Amino acid sequence: MSTRQTGLGPVHIYVCHHAAGMTFEDDVFRPIQVGRALANTHLPIRGDDTGNTISSKNREYCELTALYWAWKNDPDAAWIGFMHYRRFLDFACTGLKTDQFGCITLQDMTPQTLKQMGLNAATVRKTIENTPNACAILPEKWSVRNVGFTSFYQHYVEADYHFAHDLALTRAVIADLYPDDLPAFDTVMAADEGYFTNVFVFRRDLFDTYCTWLFAILSEVENRADLTNYSAQARRIYGYLGERLFNVFMASPHVPKEGVIERARCFFENTKTGKEVILPKSPPAPAANAVTIVTAADENFVPHLAALLESIKASFNRDHFLELVVLDGGIPPLKRNLLKRQFHIDLPASKGSLTFLDCQHMYRGISTHMHFSPATFYRLSLGQLLQHHPRALYIDCDTIVLADLCRLWDTPLNGAVIAATPDLIMKNFVNAGIRSMEETGALPASRYLSEYLGLQGRGDAYFQAGVILFDLDAFRAANISNAAIRDLSNRRYWFLDQDILNKYLIGKVKMLDTSWNCVNSIREIFPHLNANWRAKVLEDLKDPKIVHYAGYEAKPWNNRNAPLSFFYWFFLRKTFWYEAIFHGGTAPGDEPAPFRHSLLRRVLTRGWHLLPRPLRRPLSGVASRIKQAL
Repeated sequence: MSTRQTGLGPVHIYVCHHAAGMTFEDDVFRPIQVGRALANTHLPIRGDDTGNTISSKNREYCELTALYWAWKNDPDAAWIGFMHYRRFLDFACTGLKTDQFGCITLQDMTPQTLKQMGLNAATVRKTIENTPNACAILPEKWSVRNVGFTSFYQHYVEADYHFAHDLALTRAVIADLYPDDLPAFDTVMAADEGYFTNVFVFRRDLFDTYCTWLFAILSEVENRADLTNYSAQARRIYGYLGERLFNVFMASPHVPKEGVIERARCFFENTKTGKEVILPKSPPAPAANAVTIVTAADENFVPHLAALLESIKASFNRDHFLELVVLDGGIPPLKRNLLKRQFHIDLPASKGSLTFLDCQHMYRGISTHMHFSPATFYRLSLGQLLQHHPRALYIDCDTIVLADLCRLWDTPLNGAVIAATPDLIMKNFVNAGIRSMEETGALPASRYLSEYLGLQGRGDAYFQAGVILFDLDAFRAANISNAAIRDLSNRRYWFLDQDILNKYLIGKVKMLDTSWNCVNSIREIFPHLNANWRAKVLEDLKDPKIVHYAGYEAKPWNNRNAPLSFFYWFFLRKTFWYEAIFHGGTAPGDEPAPFRHSLLRRVLTRGWHLLPRPLRRPLSGVASRIKQAL
């Protein structure tokens, strides 16, 4: 039924999202990303960061930043609503049983369950049309007595991260700005039931009145409030207050006494599709003299990333700007901050930058084997991750750099999409007749390259993917990322994305000198290399430009006696993580181990009177010093 046919006018219900998951959209339902101005990733939906916006206040205002956006940037809607990625109204009036929180719980969000709940334009419009004097569609009221409280006031002030003085401040602001609404505030605070979860649909005139009223109050509370020492959770104060103020508004003289439609709330437990691949926000275009170096790491690789960063800085030409980008597979904030602190100890912001792109939700559905992690796949999307960059130098995180990377950066590609080094380990596999993994048919390496990868007679050009110089414009034009990911999802590969890159880019690669990717365990494959490669390997080992600790036993943190491990230990000593890796113990950013010595635990937590008397005096000085240290 069209807008012209009914005369109802446009109905827009904004559905708030903050992370990847199932979205749906029609003439009524409009997904929107909340807090996009602060987000590491941009979801493929509209955001609340355009036009007149308070998106940057999302940490304090929560989903109300999207409400503000709709108020200021959607002047055409005759009705405006507000819902959440898993919290909606039962527009179909199913009559299904609600739980103690007043919600109909559904396990999965699917096209079928959306239809079951009437979450579509036709049902919403029919709901409004069937009540000619309608002004609002709200959730059914719910009582806080269901969870052990007697009033709105008690429910607020006794909840974690909520404070009574914030509620008192809000009352004072209402007394100053809207004194006629003070009785409504007091009535709501004393009541035990009301509307929860900021879910509603308002006629346009009522919506404008509500937003004008709400944001005037919250803005003044913000001006007067002191959030010093509020935790991140407690700083969500204006979102918490907004949910209560909605009830004050509904009890005030601003709202007509008739025309309010109520529907049960519904809650979807699972809104994931299993296919989410959301790219983080791309950094801006680099400066003219910047050298963009990219690596990938997760939490387990933080110490080795730290060593790599130190090695890059040690030989980098400071006439250039060092732009280092980490494709982050889940590095905790404290460890990121430690890495940034280390990075800038001897490199001012005017000379270099360290950026983390949140990639941890990418490609988790693709299986790996051996020592590989999903982080290895990130480079397949490098063209999209660095949308504004014309070139990038990718280096695996299990490397140490010993030469100025500006020299490698300046390599002319002469029409090639990438530059990389020949893979001498694969040459060894071919000459030795090593077979591929069983899932790929256990083929001899030569047949694996020619038949399984489809390289035919070009297997000798197979390259190692640990160091790659990308022409990103050409890589984007080649448009292989989506096909490569589909390929990896549907078929097993011996060396994962390295095989995929070879499969799609063979013949478009400029070969680099192998000293730029010197595999430290290369001596082990001498017998199966020809005389020229044996001689070249010996030259590389004497003066490597980049040492690549490729393979589990080849990594110094797994094998202290690994070849060329001294380069790694030298640079690791310059980081926060040397003692933890070399000597063991708690690494920076890890949770400290609990006290395990029962006597010491008793001293520090239970008091001296519980200790045997002969032990009290000799241990008192030790315990005192320990307490001071803690």
